[in-house]
Amino acid sequence: MIRRKSDRARSVKIGDREFLTKGLDHSFWKDAFHNSMRVSWPTFFLGFAVYFIAINAIFATLFWIGGDCIANARPGSFADRFYFSIETLATVGYGDMHPDNDYAHLVTTLEIFVGMSTLAVYAGLVFARFARPRAKVLFADVMAMGRHNGGAMLMARIANARNSTVNEAQAEIWLLYSEPTTEGVRFRRFKQLTLLQRRNPIFAFSWTLFHPIDEHSPLFGLGQAELEEMDAYWVVIFDGLDDVSGQKVNARKGYGVADLRIGHVYSDILTASESGLPQLDYGLLHETEPDEVEAEPSEQA
Repeated sequence: MIRRKSDRARSVKIGDREFLTKGLDHSFWKDAFHNSMRVSWPTFFLGFAVYFIAINAIFATLFWIGGDCIANARPGSFADRFYFSIETLATVGYGDMHPDNDYAHLVTTLEIFVGMSTLAVYAGLVFARFARPRAKVLFADVMAMGRHNGGAMLMARIANARNSTVNEAQAEIWLLYSEPTTEGVRFRRFKQLTLLQRRNPIFAFSWTLFHPIDEHSPLFGLGQAELEEMDAYWVVIFDGLDDVSGQKVNARKGYGVADLRIGHVYSDILTASESGLPQLDYGLLHETEPDEVEAEPSEQA
């Protein structure tokens, strides 16, 4: 049986969770722009370097097939033709070597066209990657579930890691979980959790999101065992307008049941400095402490 490319499993990471996908064509060239934008900078530069060497090797081979068609190139030297190809592709043209017949002029014309197109695409990709707005938002490593203002709350804390503000900031918490149907098939469900405050006009320092666990909450009456059974997973999504660039920025983080601290609240990160000014200690962003009444969510509710 012939194995198709689409039959190969591919690892896909969504947040902190890893999945395998099959049955899709994962060809790089069918979505080259998206793939070029999502890879890391080292991979991006390495990929262009491989392309640069390969395309010059192809044109050097064409010059080599044409015989002594390059003036001042050593007879039969592939290296000279390779370096001449680099000079042509980059439109440098030092002048030591130049085309010596119609065949060489034809190949260099084609290579200059390819070189100009390549540099235009590459410069556009580099600019697009540099100009793409990114939110520098810190997410607490864990979520907390404890009492706040007398009620049971699910809490997620985020912080602005830049010395600028994010205007019109918005945040959402989504609950992902598995639920069996009447036929016994498990389906993945998505529910947006209600927040006490999901908008922040000026996000400058830190922000704690609160979801009340009451009779209207899908978490009402659930404890550690129930959350694990339903494979609960939370996604915190943040977006807003960066005050410096004026562009929209967004970020997200996922949390599993293992990242949930039941019966805990976040430690206070606001302290007073020696000068008396308020001081935010971001080193405590991920810290939690037991709340006054340690209990399972079902008991708190």
